[in-house]
Amino acid sequence: MVFLDTNVMLDYLEGRNQEVIDIVSQLILLHEMGKIILATSIFNIAELLDKEFEIHYIGHLINQRFSFDEIWKKKNDREEIRKSAQACNNAIRRKINRFVFEKSIMVLTPKFENNNWHEDYAQLYSLIYEAQLDSQDAMIVVIALQNDVTYFLSNDSNLVRQLNEKSLIDAYSLRDPGMRESFKNNVINSLMEELK
Repeated sequence: MVFLDTNVMLDYLEGRNQEVIDIVSQLILLHEMGKIILATSIFNIAELLDKEFEIHYIGHLINQRFSFDEIWKKKNDREEIRKSAQACNNAIRRKINRFVFEKSIMVLTPKFENNNWHEDYAQLYSLIYEAQLDSQDAMIVVIALQNDVTYFLSNDSNLVRQLNEKSLIDAYSLRDPGMRESFKNNVINSLMEELK
């Protein structure tokens, strides 16, 4: 199972980084052929919606020729935000649906099922207080660990470093040239060889 963090999905959806786009495209192909399972979490989907809206809203303001300081002031203009949200809602929904749901990317949710509060949240506590992850990243990592994710792909180099230092999960930053090549050589190329 290969987990996609929000920033990796944004690189793919927004065409921000060709190397990341190429890797995600290969992963989608492997996923469609049943060689891997692509996954993300419900928290990443929420963050993806939020970031896609931010991109659209700021792009809208730039297209209206607002300066940076005017854009900064408008970031809390509730009426302007509401109008923009109404205008872009369907486009953002379609974009995310095409990527996540039409490609059958698995959306993972937390599994806090025991009645013993200490057991349910021990791993979350550990990630926040011992590994020093912020709360959002800690929730995402707990979900990945609960679902036995094999590879965690992110462009957050600090998060990737922390996950690898603590040996929590095999994590790669796809914007880091060395890690990207390592992932391509050790994971993607070996899976592609199996298809021949």
